[in-house]
Amino acid sequence: MFSKGCLLVLFCVLATVFVAGSPASAAQYTDVAGLQSFAAESNYMSHAGYLRWMTFKEQGVWLSMPEAKRIVAQQTMAREK
Repeated sequence: MFSKGCLLVLFCVLATVFVAGSPASAAQYTDVAGLQSFAAESNYMSHAGYLRWMTFKEQGVWLSMPEAKRIVAQQTMAREK
């Protein structure tokens, strides 16, 4: 049988993996780089704001604004190649 300490450590490790997960790449998000910002197609939001909203709708997770801006920049660079 496992000791209480061993179970506590196992729980902490699993909780950390579940909460932190792995960093997501821009490929896992709606591509907003091709949309016109502040227009009907982006629901009158900035690219980063629209990406945050779409990610919340699709995945139930709110991105931070700096994270959304980074992803939009990655998408824009990929589109310009």
